[in-house]
Amino acid sequence: MAQMTIDEAIQALRRDPRHADLVRDAYLGPDVVASAHRFEATGEFAAVRALLGDRLRGASVVDVGAGTGIASYAFARAGAAKVWAVEPDRSGEVGRGAMAKLMAGLPIEGVDAFGEQMPLPDACADIVYTRQVLHHAHDLPALLRECARLLKPGGVFLACREHVANSEDELRRFLESHPVHQLAGGEYAFTYQQYVSAITGAGLTLIRVFAPLESVINAFPQIRTEEERAAIPAARLTARFGPAGRLLAMVPWMRARVWASLERALPPGAMYTFYARRS
Repeated sequence: MAQMTIDEAIQALRRDPRHADLVRDAYLGPDVVASAHRFEATGEFAAVRALLGDRLRGASVVDVGAGTGIASYAFARAGAAKVWAVEPDRSGEVGRGAMAKLMAGLPIEGVDAFGEQMPLPDACADIVYTRQVLHHAHDLPALLRECARLLKPGGVFLACREHVANSEDELRRFLESHPVHQLAGGEYAFTYQQYVSAITGAGLTLIRVFAPLESVINAFPQIRTEEERAAIPAARLTARFGPAGRLLAMVPWMRARVWASLERALPPGAMYTFYARRS
């Protein structure tokens, strides 16, 4: 069977009630304004804001692979002075056609480009942000070099929710389980080391890597708030050991064992977030 376009795949998912949760949680519904409002209010974006801290207010932000523009919208409303929303797809479902509905009255400028070659000046950005973008790269090192070029000295790069597959078998199982990929193709996942090498090879200093369950950024929608995430070890230990589990959850190595057990049970393609700085 011939593969669908991305727009056709999204429309097919919307029509299938089995995928209602996916459509909602991936912000693929037809009302992009409602999706933007929901993203802005999530624990995921709250964690992004907490990570960026004071540097967001008045910042210039490049949102690479902006898609419908929901993150650009959230950054602009959170106090960014300028947001370049870089997106090559013109479509009305997942591209600049949808994004146009969010830009009125906000300092957002759409940019028609792929991340590997963005028509923006050197050192123009305080923050370069990507959300589920790097694993789509045609040339991952080139994309990271371009992101680094746009950053001012001291600026930060934040790549959220990147799928990792550390073997051909993991990659195969991830792609076989991905609903959009089955309809339209286009998905991929790099190894952990390929992401790290591309980031550091671009001249960026890696500050922190968040494992799949280490931040609500990666764990959404299964975990929706940081408070919910932090409560998991106590809940798991209490379910197993009763009231004593709450005491056990106060022991660092016991919490670490719970997280390690949960990480081992994750399917291929689990998400990581990478946070780096330009010197």
